[in-house]
Amino acid sequence: MRVVSEPFLDLSRFIVISVLLAWPVGLVLLWLLRTRWNRYYDRLGEAPTEEILGELKSEYAPRRRTIIRTQTEYLPFVFECIRENIDGGFEDPQMISLLERIELHRPDEERSAMFVVESGGKRGELHMRWTRDACDRIVLHFQGPPHIVRALREHKRKIPKALVG
Repeated sequence: MRVVSEPFLDLSRFIVISVLLAWPVGLVLLWLLRTRWNRYYDRLGEAPTEEILGELKSEYAPRRRTIIRTQTEYLPFVFECIRENIDGGFEDPQMISLLERIELHRPDEERSAMFVVESGGKRGELHMRWTRDACDRIVLHFQGPPHIVRALREHKRKIPKALVG
């Protein structure tokens, strides 16, 4: 007498055995992938001290401040002083646009602008705030890299004293 197995019974046994074997194999593969990912992630966190110090130096660059009081006709000379002390970042179109913005500015309102400048291979931000009074005098507040602010302070001495008010 020959025993013939039913195809559905064989199929159900195969599925049960596959599921029972797949769970432990899947858990072992998950554990292996997790340990490998953790090792890779730990290696990413390691950085040389020089690299960390370089990033801190570039991100937390020292800034200085100064205030210049002048009339609008002396503004191109002030901005030219900035351009002489940078390598890039404050080009002609930006300077012309800024002069136009200051020219159209109404009295007793404060406006501001920020430019990313490059000097000596380092990038820095130059922040400007200005107000205009009723006598057409401009008060400019500069905040930026120390050598640019130092040059602006030197240039401030060249502005005629009768205009500084």
